[in-house]
Amino acid sequence: MIAEIITIGDEILVGQTVDTNSAWMARKLKLIGIPIGRIISIADTKKAIVETLDDAMSRADLILITGGLGPTKDDITKHVLTEYFNDELTLYQDISDRIEAYFKSNSRVFLEVNRQQAMLPKNAKIVRNDLGTASGMWFKKDGKDIISMPGVPYEMKGLMEKVILELKEKHQLGDFYHRTVLFQGVPESVLANEIADLENEIRAKKINLSYLPSTGQVKVRLTATSEKEEDIAHYIEEIVSRFPKAFFGYEEDRLEAVIGKILSEQGKTLGTVESCTGGAVAERIVAVSGSSDYYKGSIVSYAYELKEKLVGVSNEDLWKHGAVSEQVITQMAKGGIEKMDVDYCIATSGIAGPTGGTDEKPVGTVWIAIGTRDKVYAKRFNFKQNRKRNIESTVVYALNYLRRVILGLEDEDTKNADI
Repeated sequence: MIAEIITIGDEILVGQTVDTNSAWMARKLKLIGIPIGRIISIADTKKAIVETLDDAMSRADLILITGGLGPTKDDITKHVLTEYFNDELTLYQDISDRIEAYFKSNSRVFLEVNRQQAMLPKNAKIVRNDLGTASGMWFKKDGKDIISMPGVPYEMKGLMEKVILELKEKHQLGDFYHRTVLFQGVPESVLANEIADLENEIRAKKINLSYLPSTGQVKVRLTATSEKEEDIAHYIEEIVSRFPKAFFGYEEDRLEAVIGKILSEQGKTLGTVESCTGGAVAERIVAVSGSSDYYKGSIVSYAYELKEKLVGVSNEDLWKHGAVSEQVITQMAKGGIEKMDVDYCIATSGIAGPTGGTDEKPVGTVWIAIGTRDKVYAKRFNFKQNRKRNIESTVVYALNYLRRVILGLEDEDTKNADI
């Protein structure tokens, strides 16, 4: 079975909205052994939808469509597909009642235009939307499955989970086994070089190995039929053993959640003192449910005077060494421990750019410190020259720095890291 994904929406084509749906759907399909032949974004017009669908039908067995199912006149996907498959719209009263109840429960007026979302193709299989008002539509033609879903990501994901369950029941997709191992702070090229011998063995056994890099992190995924589960487990263990300090989790683990689990188990508390990241570290930490059990809060001290007033940084050191220095970042971490009365404190200070760099401290220079009750670990990181990327990198490296300190993996003599 080969799949293609079609995303519909002018907002995608003009760059107003980023198409994250396709990437998520592609990952889900790969996990059940369905390869993607093509992904395309098109305008919300009858001509574009018909021509693209004709093209996809000539190649793919499964076609997934997102977008264009809203209640307004510019959302024409439902009407075009109904005509394309020689179907007709009919009112699904149960869906109409559910939509009306949904609006009333949210104290919103239920209009006739909203009732129109219950007008759906008579002969298509309707996939109920438990998270919104636009139902999914599952058409079949010439042995092919064509499934249209709303473009709102969380609604699409809810419908897609139902679709995947049914696809697995109806089609012989094979029984695939996947394991993913996560690393932080080791470049993809270094990782690949260090496991080159293993990679040759892995591929010789018909196990697929993929490197999935992101900001500061690399995922290594092994995939094969379930009969090779034992082999995959062995190779995952071997890969982890070669990078014990960089390894932090499996599958969909997140650094902030891994750290939270450790802090909870140890009964320890955490605070953050941020300058260049402006609260971005705190945002990642509180995104974890239950973080209030261990996270006390953040002090965002961007200006010199707030570094002095809020966390007790020396005025002399600020003007002598600058905010982006070992002297200042160390005091920020110490001040955070004292002011917030926490066991650990992450402190960040750097030059995110694109302005503010010097020959001595170019854009991308960041100091990160991890304070404990007894000492402070501090390290200079040299990131790149993109402001957003520098901030993202600082957050990821700061979280992992904390993890390494908590677990006793950090070399306190290392003061500089070229990234």
